[in-house]
Amino acid sequence: MVDLPVVLMRGGTSKGVFLRMTDLPADPVARDDLLLRLMGSPDPMQLNGLGGTHSSTSKAMFVGPAREPGAEVEYLFAQVAVEQAVVDYNGNCGNLTAAVAHYAVEEGLVTAVEPTTVVLLRNLNTNVIVRATVEVAGGRVLWQGDTAIDGVPGTGAALRTDYLEPGGSVTGTLFPSGGPRAQWSGIDVSIVDVATPHVFVRASDLALQGDEPTTELNNRSDLLAHLADLRAWAGKTIGIDSLAVPRLVVLSPGRHVKVFATSMGKVHHATPITTALCTAAAARLRGTVVYDIAQPDDGPIVRIEHPKGAVEATIEIHEGRVIAAGVLRTARRLLTGTAHV
Repeated sequence: MVDLPVVLMRGGTSKGVFLRMTDLPADPVARDDLLLRLMGSPDPMQLNGLGGTHSSTSKAMFVGPAREPGAEVEYLFAQVAVEQAVVDYNGNCGNLTAAVAHYAVEEGLVTAVEPTTVVLLRNLNTNVIVRATVEVAGGRVLWQGDTAIDGVPGTGAALRTDYLEPGGSVTGTLFPSGGPRAQWSGIDVSIVDVATPHVFVRASDLALQGDEPTTELNNRSDLLAHLADLRAWAGKTIGIDSLAVPRLVVLSPGRHVKVFATSMGKVHHATPITTALCTAAAARLRGTVVYDIAQPDDGPIVRIEHPKGAVEATIEIHEGRVIAAGVLRTARRLLTGTAHV
């Protein structure tokens, strides 16, 4: 039996277990075994652990003081598969990233400054620096407020995360397939690496409208297999063998851009924030299939519609280089205690 101090947190539309970096086994195999037992995987119900039976709620964050200059706090994101004995570290979680600064202030890793505390975070999965701005009062992070985000009941305090120089975060290049477009089975796709690599495809090229209910899509084994083939091809093209990365995004026209994304082999109930950031950047990068669908606008804000509503991302691009990508989220500390593994 191992006793682990844990904090259960919601960040955006995800929920995960937060642990101190120093509480992890140094051996990667032992670390992953511990995580699988902590979350209760593999089991579709995750009955014997803290996982929530969905890719958005089967996540862990390891947080500690930064060991390199340029950041105050570093964190490692782990995507724990629900039905497989797999822990994936190939990408970051943008929703849970919103909770990292909240956790860091509450745990005393950084000094709380009123009315807002700015925390520089280094994501160890991608080596991207994230500037997080949290609201503080009385030395504590505020979680109550008037900010609403689609996919989360109620409102909370605004928490902004800005990803600095996020292009090529995993592969080292903005277009890891060699350009803004590639061909898969005779159709145009785009593979873009901003915050996390994504492969984009039009819904019409998959005989989809783009507004089908998520439950309907997840019940179509033929469609999921087809999407898995595309994602596997994209992964092979850019040299990544992972259950989580690259993420796949299906696009259709909306007021701005309408998407549904896949996560761990299923259609996501809302959208990962890294997906929103990458989609918004791709919408401003000429030559991508996203650029074709997006409204002809050079403004910094891109609205991404998803199955639960919409999210707005702020993009700064200069001469084809993504300078920053930001989004507004809310976060909340749900539980503090000891997990018995």
